[in-house]
Amino acid sequence: MEMSGRKPEPTRYAHLVRSVSRLAEESPFWERVLEELKRSRRRRRVVNVEKLNRVTKPNERVLVLGKLLGTGKLRHPLTVIAFDFSETSYRKVMEAGGKPMYLDQFITSGGGKPDVSGIRLIG
Repeated sequence: MEMSGRKPEPTRYAHLVRSVSRLAEESPFWERVLEELKRSRRRRRVVNVEKLNRVTKPNERVLVLGKLLGTGKLRHPLTVIAFDFSETSYRKVMEAGGKPMYLDQFITSGGGKPDVSGIRLIG
C-alpha cells in the first residue's frame, strides 16, 4: 500500500496556506485550521492513531491538526484528513476500512470549497 502522498515541499505548503487563507475569510472552521498551519514545523501537533480510537466513533470524519503517527491500532473506519501522515498511520487507516486524505487533497476534492459539516478537529 503506497501512500499516494508525498513529503511536504515548501511550494506545496505555501500553496496550502494560500488555499486555506481564502477559505478562512468565510469560515471560523478554516480560521482555526489556518492558525495551526501557520505554526512552525517544530510546534505543530502530532496525534497517534490510538487517540483517534478514544475520541471518535465509527465512520466519523476528522481533521487532524498536524501529523498523524502510527502508534496504536485503529479499531473502526474513519475518514481522516491530516496535514501529514506517517507511512504506518496511513496504512493503519486504510486497513481499518477508513479513508486517509491529505488536507490539500480534501480542499481540491470539494472544488475549492469543501463541505466541512460534521468534521471534528483533533489535535
